[in-house]
Amino acid sequence: MEKRINLLDAFPIYGYEAPILVSKERGCLSIPLQLELPEIYTLESKDYLNLNRMVSGILEILGENCLLHKQDLFFGENYSMDRQRLERDFFETEDELYFKDRPFLEHRCYLAIHKVPKNYIGRTPLGANSFLKKERRFYGQNHVPKEYLDEGVMADFEARVGAVNDLINDSGLMTSKILDFEELFGGAGYYDSYLETGYGEGMGKDIDFSDNGLRVGDKQGQFFTLENLDQFSKEDMAFHEYFGKYSTGDNLFPIGNLFSLGFKIPQEHIINQYIYIPEKEKAMAKLRSKAKRLNKYARNKKGDKNSTYRDQIYDFQQHTLNEHKELVYYHLNVLGLSGTKKSFRSMCNIVRSAFRKLGVRAKENTVDRKNLFFGGILGNGIGLSSELYSPFSSDMAASLWYFEGGYKNRLHGPHGLRMVDRATGKPLLVSLYREPEAKDWIFNRGMLIASGSGGGKTFYANAYLFSEYREGAEILILENGNSYDKLLDYLDGVVIENDDQNPFTFNPFVLDSVDSVDKGGEKVLTEHKLTQLIALVHLLLGQQGNGKEDGHDDAVTKTIIELLVQGYYREQLGKSHPEYSFNTFYDHTSKCLGPLMDAKGIRKEVFDPYVFLLLLGKYAHDGPRGYLLNSRDSRISRLSHERLVYFKLGNLINNEQLFPILAFLMIDVFDKKLKDPKKLSLNKILNVDEAWDLFDNPIMASYFDAQSRMARKFGGQPIFISQKVSDFVKSKYIGKTIVVNSHIKVLLDLGEFGNSFEEIQQVLGLNEKQKQLILSNNKDLPIGRKLREMAICWKDRVKVFGLETSLPTKCLFETNPNEKAKITRLHKKHGHVWERTANAYKQLQTELAESGSENLNGSDLNPKYRK
Repeated sequence: MEKRINLLDAFPIYGYEAPILVSKERGCLSIPLQLELPEIYTLESKDYLNLNRMVSGILEILGENCLLHKQDLFFGENYSMDRQRLERDFFETEDELYFKDRPFLEHRCYLAIHKVPKNYIGRTPLGANSFLKKERRFYGQNHVPKEYLDEGVMADFEARVGAVNDLINDSGLMTSKILDFEELFGGAGYYDSYLETGYGEGMGKDIDFSDNGLRVGDKQGQFFTLENLDQFSKEDMAFHEYFGKYSTGDNLFPIGNLFSLGFKIPQEHIINQYIYIPEKEKAMAKLRSKAKRLNKYARNKKGDKNSTYRDQIYDFQQHTLNEHKELVYYHLNVLGLSGTKKSFRSMCNIVRSAFRKLGVRAKENTVDRKNLFFGGILGNGIGLSSELYSPFSSDMAASLWYFEGGYKNRLHGPHGLRMVDRATGKPLLVSLYREPEAKDWIFNRGMLIASGSGGGKTFYANAYLFSEYREGAEILILENGNSYDKLLDYLDGVVIENDDQNPFTFNPFVLDSVDSVDKGGEKVLTEHKLTQLIALVHLLLGQQGNGKEDGHDDAVTKTIIELLVQGYYREQLGKSHPEYSFNTFYDHTSKCLGPLMDAKGIRKEVFDPYVFLLLLGKYAHDGPRGYLLNSRDSRISRLSHERLVYFKLGNLINNEQLFPILAFLMIDVFDKKLKDPKKLSLNKILNVDEAWDLFDNPIMASYFDAQSRMARKFGGQPIFISQKVSDFVKSKYIGKTIVVNSHIKVLLDLGEFGNSFEEIQQVLGLNEKQKQLILSNNKDLPIGRKLREMAICWKDRVKVFGLETSLPTKCLFETNPNEKAKITRLHKKHGHVWERTANAYKQLQTELAESGSENLNGSDLNPKYRK
């Protein structure tokens, strides 16, 4: 007949005196901490070294007769839809439905520090967790051991734990906090989670140890243990390992030694690690005694285990003494969990394989399952018997801590781009600039987006612009192509194309309310507007800003332009009906240039007025470019009030003479958005896609540098997109300016540059960790889901995310020519209604996937830890 115990009797914690837990087992005292580990894939080699030193420092602080129990829980969660986002628009709703109930592993980490009895290491499996055999009245009749009643001992213990907590928080890599009563015993607290092997408020589950098995509710568990050095297949343990899938050539990707036991096990599981710090002399004496017993029966022949274990003890003692290492006892186990019988064997195989990657032959332990389970309850680390420990040097034990945590991004909220973390596919919200600005990771919003051919940069740009538009952003797009047609059509943005019958036209001389100020009772131009017009006229002269050109002294030319512009506005502002245009500016210049030169004593050898007027005359009245700066085009006049404007540059991109001038004028539209005080709280985006080289001359480079400073001040975001990162290297003027003013770099698949990445790394100012992560993009993609990975760099920080969308959203963002042609046909068929087109595209792609043609819809999700 099976023996049944009430959970209250089986629960190992006797009492709680904040912050100390009192165990039923020998009245052992412990203080529980919750740790937040560094995000997975973000650590450098030096970080692992520092983490190893931190663990060694913890052991040194605690001293003898202390036990550390570190526990990492990996339990399954399912994504719940964001109600606020469901109400935004059709495509946001489709994305939320796409991710609905997606299973992922959620990680939490705890550390319990115990003050253990002096003879703890001598405990046998039969003596462990003896409280399970005792009745409740036993604890009313027996007091806490005397050694725990010494106030000085307890004060010292609490102070040491406090010092450990501070050491962890001071590391800059991990954070720690001491848990309070609610976090331990409250609904959905730690004990609910552990005893029910899942997050959320406990509903009450049976724990069954019958038939040499372990079941918690409907989940079947299996322990895998590391108990002695003989289980290691490799001799040396460094501070970290390298992840083969992300390492290419000399780009070695560091990971923790226990990396494969974390998120790389896709099933629910628990990692338990124990480090016991014994009384050193007693522990060494015990080892010597064991070696003597082994020597008594040793045959000194090959394969004789007594000889092998004896030699291991002698070698270990010699190494510890020679290297001045501390002796500790270490134990590691993993509790794998499975929801079905069918998946149980698969789970066991995966966990065994994960241990093999560590160079460890894990033992499937059923004999000690009860002690392992109860010893895994936070505050009852004493429940583990000593036979499960192996003597280690302190630095080796430190190198065997699990160090990689989950992504810290939010799941729900009004801000951020919906992406997924690369470790689990968990849907996240990525704040590209709001949170990084608040945390001082960046000091401007400038963004650089780059990838190799077909890397997905414009797909990402569509997703980001749509995300920001939803949050109120105003957007200006400059592109020589059709990558944003569908998005602009859906959002009813303004698309302005240039052709011979209907060319771009502007009137930069018209003043907005923000372009002038009162000074001494007189209206004068703002410094920004004055500087803007000086730079424009300078461009019209064909100047390249390199000093003396075409017989003109550059500084003299700029001064004359400034005087002419100021004189022009004094004249126009004095009129009751001013006429602002380049024509009237040219007329003013023709009339005033000669007298101005005479008044200032400027010789024609320094400045030729006839050449000056000839060059400007090209843009005035009946000149060949007379249409350009005298606009009466209603499309242009309203642009500063439109939220989404798309300049399709067409054949202008190769017009070296006209293109820089038009770029300058298009930026004027962006300026007006920046300076509008009603739009200060909005993000103002200038998105330059594959057209950034229009700024690649000294005048525009200088102007854009000033623009970037203004954008930083007024909440603007210049975005530059390039397929050829090497273009930044070759750029004579603007490449460096773009890089310096882009604190956010979104770098997609650059694998084609892997063998020549050093030049790109230098130009973009990337550190070694950023290089490692950029070159790891798309190297370990999940099976059955369509996504692209990208490394997002915030100055010296970096994380990799996946961009994954529903099929309807993919329809809106798609830039592949074949897919776009397919979408265009569907759009025409469905009456140019995007919701109907997107649904039709979804149905078509799903049918193709089901027929085996392609797998795009990402619905083949592994339900192995779905609740």
